[in-house]
Amino acid sequence: MTSLPAKVIAIERRDDRYFQAIIQIAPKYKGSFNTLAFGDIKPYTGGLKDGRLDLVYYRDPGLNVGDQFPLWTLH
Repeated sequence: MTSLPAKVIAIERRDDRYFQAIIQIAPKYKGSFNTLAFGDIKPYTGGLKDGRLDLVYYRDPGLNVGDQFPLWTLH
């Protein structure tokens, strides 16, 4: 696995069950969402487009705006 630089640019609570996190990653990364590996708290779902990673969690991932985000690529 290769570490990818990533930073939390937004986090918000969606109704009573969901948290949405928006992560900025290196725009040069051209892999797919399916080749990404996450830290201890895995997102429920997500998507990747133009260096922006949108993630949805069922529980609070403990992230704050400006935090470095643990992210790796499997390739």
